[in-house]
Amino acid sequence: MRSRRNKKIIFYLLLVGITAVIVTSSVGFMSYRFFNAKLIKERTLYENKLAEKSQQLAVYELKSRQGYVLQIGKKAGEIINEEDIVAMYLPDYFTPVDLIATRENIVGKVIKINADVNTAITNEMVYANGPLDPSLRREEVEYIKLPLELKEKDTVDIRIVYPNGEDYIVVAKTKLDVVDQEKQLAFFNSVEEEALLLQSALVDAYINNAELYMKEYIEPEMQPKPVVTYTPNKDVIAMLKMNPQILDQAKWKLSLKIREGLEERLKLIEDQDRIRVGADAPSGSAVSKRKGNNGAVPANQPNTSGTAVGVEGTVNNNNPQVNQPEVPSQSTNEPSSEIDSSTTSDYDTGTTNSSSTDDTVNSEDQNSSLLGR
Repeated sequence: MRSRRNKKIIFYLLLVGITAVIVTSSVGFMSYRFFNAKLIKERTLYENKLAEKSQQLAVYELKSRQGYVLQIGKKAGEIINEEDIVAMYLPDYFTPVDLIATRENIVGKVIKINADVNTAITNEMVYANGPLDPSLRREEVEYIKLPLELKEKDTVDIRIVYPNGEDYIVVAKTKLDVVDQEKQLAFFNSVEEEALLLQSALVDAYINNAELYMKEYIEPEMQPKPVVTYTPNKDVIAMLKMNPQILDQAKWKLSLKIREGLEERLKLIEDQDRIRVGADAPSGSAVSKRKGNNGAVPANQPNTSGTAVGVEGTVNNNNPQVNQPEVPSQSTNEPSSEIDSSTTSDYDTGTTNSSSTDDTVNSEDQNSSLLGR
């Protein structure tokens, strides 16, 4: 009985085990089929997208053209050399229409804008530097007022302003190689005509109290070169007309009459009214009141230098009260009292005006007469 019972238990156990194996295998097989089908579907979808992208890429690759890109970054105004560029096939869909395809049209030209590495070069980005003028020389000037923030490689116009306010361009759009603000010194390249105009302008600065100054460009590569409006003196005009290095002689034909008109207008200015416009702040103006020994002082900040230059001469900002002379002690000696008062009057104003100098001379004359008594 027991052995028979054991056989039944073993039979049922085997049956349950076989059933569990069959069920587990079936579930595993169905799961495999399900996830495999899903994987195949996703893989097919991915391969279709990849094939589509490959077709689009093949279209771009087929429609491409040769161009040139920069191997090193260039700044505006620099010349492009042979080793600065490299040939490359660029997709037609992403390249500008005016892409330069030949090396000869790039090498030796000047780039207009700042460009980084791998920038494709187009016709609008470069311009021809042109052959050098045979009269091109390095000019050194130290008689021209420089803007405060001027630095090397800046582009400027050199202008002249006369005491009557007439303002002209002497040298147009020139790039500065060296700038020394402390010494008010600048170096740049100039041709024969510009050199003669500068010398004539310097003579005007001496004779006619004119002021030479520089005015800086905002975007020099985008702004065109202006016309020179300055007319030199008669002697320089004669030199310009006879100088074989100056090819454009037509513009100097009417310059003599223009210069004569300028000189006639300058003669109308009285000698006491001949001032250098821009050399100093106008007396009594807001600028003169804000300007200290070390430069201009903002209106909302105190002047730490302690002094300011105004109409009445030097004023002590730290002690704005006017220093009155000490009252001399009364004495029975009348001539001595007058001498002391006249002596203290010499230090009354504390200025360098010509009127105070005259007063001092008069006081000394009075002292001499009193001593003679």
